[in-house]
Amino acid sequence: MEDSADTIEFTDLSKFRRKSEAPPFPLVGIVGQQVMKKAVLLAASNPSVGNIILIGEAGTGKSTTARGLRDILPEIEVVNGCSYSCDPKNKSALCQDCKSSVKDLSAYPRRMPLLELPIGASESRIFGGFDSQSRLKPGYVGQANRGYLLLTRANLLEPDVLDRLIDISETGTHRNKSEHGDFSHPAKFNIIATMNPEDGELEPEVLERFSMSVKVQSIKDIEERIEIVRRVESYRQDPAGFVSRNRREMEAFAARVKRARDLMNRVDMPKKVEGTMGKVLKQVGQESDSVKHAFREAAFANAAFGDRVWVTVDDVAEIAELVLGHRQP
Repeated sequence: MEDSADTIEFTDLSKFRRKSEAPPFPLVGIVGQQVMKKAVLLAASNPSVGNIILIGEAGTGKSTTARGLRDILPEIEVVNGCSYSCDPKNKSALCQDCKSSVKDLSAYPRRMPLLELPIGASESRIFGGFDSQSRLKPGYVGQANRGYLLLTRANLLEPDVLDRLIDISETGTHRNKSEHGDFSHPAKFNIIATMNPEDGELEPEVLERFSMSVKVQSIKDIEERIEIVRRVESYRQDPAGFVSRNRREMEAFAARVKRARDLMNRVDMPKKVEGTMGKVLKQVGQESDSVKHAFREAAFANAAFGDRVWVTVDDVAEIAELVLGHRQP
């Protein structure tokens, strides 16, 4: 049994999802990896945290964990028929079609998007292209607006493409200039990236653009390895049934994420805690505005996910490695 436990990998799950309707492996079904699961839940609880990256060898459940977030994200209201999921209540962030439309911006609810960028996708699929009538058709960056974009094996992307994706996610707008004209559309999304170090490293200046990182280790405990085998086999035999058996726990996490998002505009940080955070940043030589922002927002998310409106020193301690671990020399 030990041999089987050593060889099973969460990446193997993709070949069990032959039918498009097969549900993704639930996040709550991942064995162990508490830090990784907490990181993606914090990103879901507070989009202001920014982009995160999960780093570890193949088979540690990185992409499976990110995909499992899809059923935990809350519903949002979008303009009916809009390709960019525009918010009908936010008139300043509408796409050009919604701004120029004479129709009523009727809304309907849909789950917040979580899109996975296929490995090897063309730039037109990623950033959008033009049809025969010179109309810009949205790519992944447009379709992910107000949601999340999963970049599996991000270190295999062309460096300039990855830089562009990070730029767009940070500005929240994508501008496409070509012979067809100058078009722009909202593209406010968070990146959840994964990286296998055996594929090659990212440049330090690129890695540091991610607000949080998780170093994912392979599970060595034999009992946990056996549990991985049991769950993967159960999912392989009946994906829908496996998800159904985990439904209650998934709904509990979804409720926690929604509650955290609702609390975010009330969370505050006492001056004493803020002083502690500043001392930590000074000690490690990371006092830039971007790092301060990531640290602060991650601490806010940790408090809100814990159903609290005050950040504590414990919140700062719990997320320090996530924010600072990949920034150390």
